[in-house]
Amino acid sequence: MRRRAVIGGTIGAIVLLGLLLVSRAVNLRIVHFVPGQGPAKVTLTYVCWGDVTEQELNKHWVDEFAKQNADLTINTVNTPGGQSTEDKITTMIAGGSAPDVMYVWPEVFPTFVRKGIYAPLDPYMQRDGVQRQAWFHALIDFYTTDGHVYGLPRSWHPYVLFYNKRLFDEAGVPYPKASWTWDTVVREGRRLTKDRDGDGAVDQYAIGNVPWEIFVWGEGGRTFDREGRCYLDEPAAVRGLQLYRDLIWKWRIMPSPQELQQTQSPQEMFETGRLAMFALGIWSVPAFRQLQEFKWDIAPMPAGRVRKVTQLVTAGWGVSAQSRNADAAWRLVKYLSGPEAQAYQMKIWRDPSGLRDVFKGLMFFEPEKPPASRQVLLDSIAFGQFATPFEGQVEVYDQLTKTIEELTSGRAEDMQALGTRIREESDRILADYRRRNAGQ
Repeated sequence: MRRRAVIGGTIGAIVLLGLLLVSRAVNLRIVHFVPGQGPAKVTLTYVCWGDVTEQELNKHWVDEFAKQNADLTINTVNTPGGQSTEDKITTMIAGGSAPDVMYVWPEVFPTFVRKGIYAPLDPYMQRDGVQRQAWFHALIDFYTTDGHVYGLPRSWHPYVLFYNKRLFDEAGVPYPKASWTWDTVVREGRRLTKDRDGDGAVDQYAIGNVPWEIFVWGEGGRTFDREGRCYLDEPAAVRGLQLYRDLIWKWRIMPSPQELQQTQSPQEMFETGRLAMFALGIWSVPAFRQLQEFKWDIAPMPAGRVRKVTQLVTAGWGVSAQSRNADAAWRLVKYLSGPEAQAYQMKIWRDPSGLRDVFKGLMFFEPEKPPASRQVLLDSIAFGQFATPFEGQVEVYDQLTKTIEELTSGRAEDMQALGTRIREESDRILADYRRRNAGQ
């Protein structure tokens, strides 16, 4: 009996030890594969840009996404935007550390598509039932090349006129309406432009920050086509450039960029009552709402002599073709461009959503807050126009900006000669760009 008890106790101990070891192994294995812990966790690099409000928006998105995807960590890289973002992305790719998700913007879109930097999103969309029809067709089409979708819309903006109600009331000028033309702006703008301290210098201007392309298009002119051909030497385009110059130097109702560099930015001038009208998309709405006793609203862009037009701008999200975690990167893009993230974007009125249902459902969210004339955004879609993207656009526009400064500074007086020089410079820059990138 004693021998049997000992043997039984030994066997029991061995069984118990075995069960403990198995239990520990099972527990270790469970811990190893818990989402968000251990080597199973994946880090995605997300390259974006933006001011403080934009950074806060991205942080909110990333935090909410992380709650739903505990197996992923997001490393957000914020850049100043434009050329800096392009340089950052190309440098990361050259160094073998390509971002997984990145902002997509028009100026580099054709170049990045040709170089294979963006992964086509069609397979993911088809697999997950993401329908093109969910977005405004002009936006999803913008990110489509040769039948493939390389980006999903993050936002779109028509340039509209923000206006300071107090300055209009003080000058006895009626608020801007859809019937306004640039001739109306000149007439009423003289009443809104003032030397308030009597020192001979203008303290308050009528309008500012209007993209020069709007004047060219409004006169029936063209800027560039998809091949990069420049049309700024054509008569209609020359008339548009002349109108732009006249607002600054003939009628003196718009500050020149050179003057702004010495004083305040257009937005700061608008916020401090030195600018009665300010052209921009609605991304500054959250900042304007924080200003106490600041009464403002929005109006459509005035019509040119040939047609009514405003500039549309957009940005989107893309997945890097070099991403080592493409499926996880798609999950982030799908979330960012989906209803939940886009609804938050609309609720804080940072950006209009490209999703039809989200935009229309939330356009009048919190109607007691400005802007009151929100229908202006929908109306502006009908006469909005994107600047045509083309390969080499960044290089061309770098030089174009310098040449346009001769107009805004008043140094250039012959707009026909200026338009011809812009075309010749653009042709030269594009020819050089194509030689450098031949075979890539």
